[in-house]
Amino acid sequence: MRLDGRAALITGAGSGIGREAALLFSREGARVVAVDLDEDAAKETASMVDGDAVLPFAADVSRAGDCEAMVAFAERELGRLDVLWNNAGVMLADDDDAVATEESVWDLTMGVNAKGVFLGCKYGIPALRRAGGGSVINTASFVALLGAATPQIAYTASKVAVLSPTRELAVIHGGEGNRVNALCPGP
Repeated sequence: MRLDGRAALITGAGSGIGREAALLFSREGARVVAVDLDEDAAKETASMVDGDAVLPFAADVSRAGDCEAMVAFAERELGRLDVLWNNAGVMLADDDDAVATEESVWDLTMGVNAKGVFLGCKYGIPALRRAGGGSVINTASFVALLGAATPQIAYTASKVAVLSPTRELAVIHGGEGNRVNALCPGP
């Protein structure tokens, strides 16, 4: 098992990529804190595995206090943090071009997608340091590299705001025994 004995925290784990990652990590031997804004969704993810390999935790990744609490929970319950996967994200239906997109859509998208990664790293990287080093995975998107074929200005900007800082964090924290990478999934 490739992740035997590892402790991981995955945001956005109530559905989609986050849920599948939490289930895969647990099958590979990790204990996982499955974080989601929707507490019931996080509990549903946890219920999909036997025992306590996946622990649910409700948090809004755009709020510093919630991010600090999720990392503290992971360290308390798992004893350490080896993997931090900042996966939570939104793509809102009203996200359009620069003319049609409302400021509230921009703010919410940037808050979850970009600020959530920043706050996850702000509180998660010190935990990785305490564990002697680990891995940060940030979910970006192929649109951060290519742009989008359909109007979604806030989402595209938010994923660029994940990709560029990921490169910087990799340089800054690589010497501490931490790997920092971004995944850029597409449809």
